[in-house]
Amino acid sequence: ILYVSLHRYDEGNFFPGSGAPNEVGSGPGEGYNINIAWTGGLDPPMGDVEYLTAFRTVIMPAANEFDPEIVLVSAGFDAVEGHDPPLGGYKVTAKCFGHLTKQLLKLADGRVVLALEGGHDLTAICDASEACINALLGNELEPLPEDIVHQIPNMNAIASLKKTTEIQSKYWKSVEPYSVPVDCALAESQKREREETETVSAMASLSVDVEQCIPQESSR
Repeated sequence: ILYVSLHRYDEGNFFPGSGAPNEVGSGPGEGYNINIAWTGGLDPPMGDVEYLTAFRTVIMPAANEFDPEIVLVSAGFDAVEGHDPPLGGYKVTAKCFGHLTKQLLKLADGRVVLALEGGHDLTAICDASEACINALLGNELEPLPEDIVHQIPNMNAIASLKKTTEIQSKYWKSVEPYSVPVDCALAESQKREREETETVSAMASLSVDVEQCIPQESSR
């Protein structure tokens, strides 16, 4: 089992104080526990950019490498905007949770189960649940705002993610490349990934053209 958690940690000063990034499991389970432990309090609070970056740099690479047969999500919504500081105080939008769920559907041939866990603001829970269910149903999701796509994660998030990637790169080959460019904006990262994909496709096409040319030369 690969266990992954994103949570407010603040160096162990936020309830319940567990879930440090160096808690990676033990014995046969060492390396199968990934804690993305946000630190820095609410200065500023974590939001869509930070959660999307965590998925891009840690969660999805490791999950794809693990290649699960099924994905079980403890769908807690304490991070959704609307919760007072003692209950989280983060600013992740319900819309973002829908997009995170859509990413998870790429795993395990779409075998994803969401179990409602918690949250302390009824409106936040309703909005986030609706967004996640829309993703599960395959409905088209409202695009994320352009300003979110082009933002860089806040410095506290960058520090938290660099710590996590440094630790987890020992266990997951796919996480290691993200340890340096973790502070890139989402749009820049997506652009780089598109360019890499286009380069690979172009090289593959060139290879096919060369192979097709060889018989022609022989026939002459």
